[in-house]
Amino acid sequence: MMKPAVKNAVESALVALAVAACCLWFLISAANAEEVAPARMALLGIGLGCSIVAHWTFMGVVLKRTGRGIFPWMIAFVLAGPVGSAAFLALLASEDGQQASQT
Repeated sequence: MMKPAVKNAVESALVALAVAACCLWFLISAANAEEVAPARMALLGIGLGCSIVAHWTFMGVVLKRTGRGIFPWMIAFVLAGPVGSAAFLALLASEDGQQASQT
């Protein structure tokens, strides 16, 4: 079973990623409108940027709490986007499942 501190950080990272996806969705749909409100576009862009930075920050907390090297994984998260985060979370879940089956 995943440690509560790690689980909370993972959940926070996933919420931040969901907020980023929502901001991106609304940003794209607002850009396709006939009349584009500049303030709305600016706020959605700021929200998208802040939520991505929050996602990376929470993923860094997960890395620190699991004892992994922060620098190589953070490079993977930034370059690979959400796919890198998903790969890390799948790795974390598989290791957690292996530890649970051994005990």
